[in-house]
Amino acid sequence: MSASGSRGRGRGKRFSRSATGPPEPYRSQSMAIIPEKFHQLNIDNNIPSRPPSFSTTTATTSSGRKSNGEQRKSTSRSSNGRAKSTRPFRETIRSAVPDSAIVTFARRPDQGGSAGYKLKVNTNHFKCNIPQTLHCHQYDIELQTANRDGTWRPSKKDDRFVVLRKIIERENFPLVWYDEGKSLYSIELLVGLKDQYEITIKDKKSDREQTYRLLIINLVKSYDIQVLWDFIENKIAIRPRDPIRILETLLKQTTRATMVSVKNQFYDRRQTLDDLGDGRGLAGGFYQAMFLTKLGATININSTFTCFYQPFNLVHFLCEYLQHDIVRDGINDREQQLLLRKVLKPIWLETHHGENIRKYRIRGFGASARQHTFARVVDGNSDDSQERQSVYDYFVEKYSIQLEFPNLPTVELYTPPNKTQFHYLPMECCTIQAWQRSIKPLTTDQRARVTKKTVVNPTHRYQAIMDIVKTRKFNEDKYVNEIGMSIVDDQMVTVSARCIAPPEIKYKSGRDGQSDIVERINIGKWNLRNRFQTTKTINRWACVMVSSQKPNQNQLSIAKQFIDQFPLIISQYGIYFNSSPIMNSDPANSDTIHNRLQELKEQNCEVVVFILNGVGEDIYKLIKYFGNQKLGIVTQCTDFVAIAKNIRSKKLDMYLQNLVQKFNAKLGGVNGMVSLARALTSSSTKDDVFMFFGADVTHITCSREKPSIAAIVGSVDSTSTQYASRVGEQYPARGKISLEIIKDLYQMSTDLLKLFAQRNHCFPNKIVFYRDGVDDGHFQKVLDNEIRALQNACKALYLNNPLPKITFIIVKKRHNTRFFVRDPQTGNINNVQPGTIVDTDIVHPQGFDFYLNSHAAIQGTSRPILYHVLYDEIGFSSDEIQSLTYYLCHSDVRCTKAVSVPAPVHYAHLAAYQSRDADSYDNDRSTTDDFDDNDLVENVGAVTLQEVETRLIQLDPSIQDTMWYV
Repeated sequence: MSASGSRGRGRGKRFSRSATGPPEPYRSQSMAIIPEKFHQLNIDNNIPSRPPSFSTTTATTSSGRKSNGEQRKSTSRSSNGRAKSTRPFRETIRSAVPDSAIVTFARRPDQGGSAGYKLKVNTNHFKCNIPQTLHCHQYDIELQTANRDGTWRPSKKDDRFVVLRKIIERENFPLVWYDEGKSLYSIELLVGLKDQYEITIKDKKSDREQTYRLLIINLVKSYDIQVLWDFIENKIAIRPRDPIRILETLLKQTTRATMVSVKNQFYDRRQTLDDLGDGRGLAGGFYQAMFLTKLGATININSTFTCFYQPFNLVHFLCEYLQHDIVRDGINDREQQLLLRKVLKPIWLETHHGENIRKYRIRGFGASARQHTFARVVDGNSDDSQERQSVYDYFVEKYSIQLEFPNLPTVELYTPPNKTQFHYLPMECCTIQAWQRSIKPLTTDQRARVTKKTVVNPTHRYQAIMDIVKTRKFNEDKYVNEIGMSIVDDQMVTVSARCIAPPEIKYKSGRDGQSDIVERINIGKWNLRNRFQTTKTINRWACVMVSSQKPNQNQLSIAKQFIDQFPLIISQYGIYFNSSPIMNSDPANSDTIHNRLQELKEQNCEVVVFILNGVGEDIYKLIKYFGNQKLGIVTQCTDFVAIAKNIRSKKLDMYLQNLVQKFNAKLGGVNGMVSLARALTSSSTKDDVFMFFGADVTHITCSREKPSIAAIVGSVDSTSTQYASRVGEQYPARGKISLEIIKDLYQMSTDLLKLFAQRNHCFPNKIVFYRDGVDDGHFQKVLDNEIRALQNACKALYLNNPLPKITFIIVKKRHNTRFFVRDPQTGNINNVQPGTIVDTDIVHPQGFDFYLNSHAAIQGTSRPILYHVLYDEIGFSSDEIQSLTYYLCHSDVRCTKAVSVPAPVHYAHLAAYQSRDADSYDNDRSTTDDFDDNDLVENVGAVTLQEVETRLIQLDPSIQDTMWYV
């Protein structure tokens, strides 16, 4: 088995949609279409596949460090010289673009919005008072462990903090704090200290003594904390990340002894995990981070949960994961490969049978402890001429351990980075190292159990946060007191908020099918009592029941009742069938499904309704793969259990209402129409043509086994309700993290702009681009690359015509700010209402950002979305962009309620999600050789655009430009 291997997969070619004669556009007062004299349609099919100028030269890192070649080289200690670092070469983070901003961030155009009624809300931020005269100093250090031969190696992460603390206490250091890496911080210069300190510590478990040393290499930099206020008061434009990181590190110091940290999340090691099955458990903890806001510095606190692997013995762990007794049943070859591929390779194992606790990774399985033999070791040497000894006998002789399960396979272990030396050890001598986070997706049952535990109402979350702050005792922390910091921890920050009105949503009258009817929105929801705006008559259709086992007569009868009622119920919304369905019942296997769809395609079926009876997600994926990519036929799946539950009740109408909305959108219809123009006043005219984009990058795993999926959707009709998509895969080089930037955005946006022009006889003159999936640290890189790619696409298409104005907005879902409103009569803590906006107090001191809670929480505490307007050529006011964004949250075709993000963002996420297994049926990507230690988050380096391989995913031409993903 090689340490690395190719993916063994084909490469698709980039594709460009050919120009066809544009149909007559559907015209509406929702968004006016400008006259054809503007941007006359001129679609060149030979648009270059990449932008004319797309510089990705790397100059410096995001922290201002020099490039890799200029970094300080690793050195060793000379016999009579100063102690020097033996740290292996650390590849610095490389930016995909130069640090100098090519595109500058938009600034808030006003003092915030004024629309809606005003209210006060609490937010889980706590005011932080920091002395403006504070200075901090950063030192480069290294902690090393002595080898038996007198050399030194880098200390393990688990040992560093304890070793440093003991040295600090013994040597009476001034106040210092440590990041558990290579940096030590202080508020005074460490004058008079030696460059090296040694200490010997007795291990509590093994009772052995171990020698360590601390190397103080050099002073890296000194920081003036006054820069925090300079940023808050708009005196400097760049957020001072390093001083914030230094203060956050200080706040973590007292948690080190009892907490395990996952970035800014902390989990008490003393707790028992809530068992989730398959060897994983749920831990409760808290999030803690510092923010610079208009109010000043704040500490954001939130309760959090995450999954960790249970610290089980490996035998117990595998029984849990495989859900059978491996001692009784054994582990077959298929299960061994599954375990390696799905769970074991990234996990650290510990052994406790020797003098020291050792850590390993697993490479594979071997013969049983009785069967696996090796040359007996005599006086520390072994060769093939020596008598052979089994693993079982070795453990009896060496450790006096009588193995309990000698017939189980041994495990082949190694210690990174040494991948050439392997050890075969009994499973029962290996334990899963505690507090290893699991990022694998949860099963449906696990998600339900996690939801039950983690989804809490606003009152309970509010109280949980206050309890966390009380337990943290910030103002009793010796580090906080020593630097003169204080935190207002007795109450949350109170901020100003506004609640704006929802949009109008128009349907066609259920009586005459012609006149418009406006549905009233009540707390983010509305009823569907009329017809869709536009629909399609279906001439030929089919219904196929796919079952894991042969269906009985009762199941067939229920399916027949459903098919009889389906056309009658959906005709209420304006969708009609001109024929009875072709009905079939098939077993759940790949060949049968493919052949059935092929047969129905040849019979000119326009749509196939699948009733899934007791089948898994793999069958659903197969149906979508064959329908969308191979055959080009619209498919709509429905669950038999849901049908059986509702078939004899009035709930069937409601169930089909949700189904038919997706059904109509896939067929090219328009459900309801949101009047987006009502959100715009000064920034638009009646002749403006708007196009809305949504984009997302989904990272499926942290390894190279599967690529990141980049998806872009763009509105293609005059009502801004129909969206086409382009999706691509992005593979970083081995040993690199996934790239946040959408590398093929130029090609994708070119395709969508051409499609818009084909359908509307003109290009848009205003583009609003909503971008999801971007962390704060990547804003500039995404902005510089993706804005330029979009601009270059427009230049290539618009030729000498005026270019469109572009507004680019980051949509941030993963943050920890929450809002609470107190009922003045009862005193209860409630969620804020849909339409609540916060754009003052806790927002960016200079940038154009706002929080919007657009949806009503079904359960638990609602999470607002944070929007950063990074680029704004259109010149929106705060009220305009907030209302437009809120209106777009009501235009999702899948439901009759406001969703948490604008529809194009949700569509991009759906397109990426549906494409996550786009080519796994044609190409085998399941080889275990795809894993490499460098794939793990803790070891990876950054990546440049040139290192990313891409492949655009091509669907069948008849499906490509539809809303297939809903």
